[in-house]
Amino acid sequence: MQENSKSTVNKVLLALVIAEAIAILVLFINKGKQEKEAEEMMQKIEIGNNQKDSLNREMEIILDNYNQLQTTNDTINAQLAEQKAKVEELMTTLKRTKASNLDSLKKYRAEVETLRSIMRSFVVQIDSLNTKNQILTEENNRLSGQLSNARQQNKQLSNVKDSLQGRVKEAETLKAQGIKLVALNDRDNETSRILKTKKFRVTFTLSENEMTKKGEKDLMVRLVKPDGSILMNESSGFFNYQGKEIAYSSKKNINYDGKAQNAVVYVISREVLSAGNYQADVFCEGRNIGSVTININ
Repeated sequence: MQENSKSTVNKVLLALVIAEAIAILVLFINKGKQEKEAEEMMQKIEIGNNQKDSLNREMEIILDNYNQLQTTNDTINAQLAEQKAKVEELMTTLKRTKASNLDSLKKYRAEVETLRSIMRSFVVQIDSLNTKNQILTEENNRLSGQLSNARQQNKQLSNVKDSLQGRVKEAETLKAQGIKLVALNDRDNETSRILKTKKFRVTFTLSENEMTKKGEKDLMVRLVKPDGSILMNESSGFFNYQGKEIAYSSKKNINYDGKAQNAVVYVISREVLSAGNYQADVFCEGRNIGSVTININ
């Protein structure tokens, strides 16, 4: 009975030893498997990091090439900007991709090849446009040279024409000769005192000129006060002189027949005047035909 009991105990102990041995063996096997898996993962991550670095460098080169492409074609420039945006977006998503995700990195590789192919097509297209532009530029320069010569000839002819027209215009211009400016009191008598001055009288003779157009003409007198302002009243107004609207003090309409003709223009004062120099300028048909200055105390 005791021998059977000992035999049973021995069997149990043997089973426990075997089970423990098997457990230890399983642990060693699992540990080896985990170490192998860990090593494979490290290798996979290292490969992935290398691929990420390589892809990023290639995309930087592609982006730099896009930045160097230049054209004046608005459509192509818009397409270049769109492709650059795609490259930049791809670089951003690449940074967020895990190095261990080799499948995703493989897709990035395919996209990079597509982007590079598109970039090459742009290079060919822009080179073709630049060649055409160069040909057009040379042709344009040739035509511009011809146009410049034609313009130079036209300018010379225009200068001759302007010179002749200027001479004709000068010959047609009336002249106000013997201009006199006097101050008058309230009785229309001449005065040399500014406090008694109520109006001014401008007298002159329009020179004989058979070349000027005959008929009605407006004579504008512009009376400049000592402070540089224009003496104005209810008869004053504005006229065009050298492209600007300027004031006149008084105006008189005459009928000119080409012969010498005397004219008198009065300028009434409605203000208190100050002593100093007063200047009268006479204008006709947009030209200053004479001036005179007096001093009134």
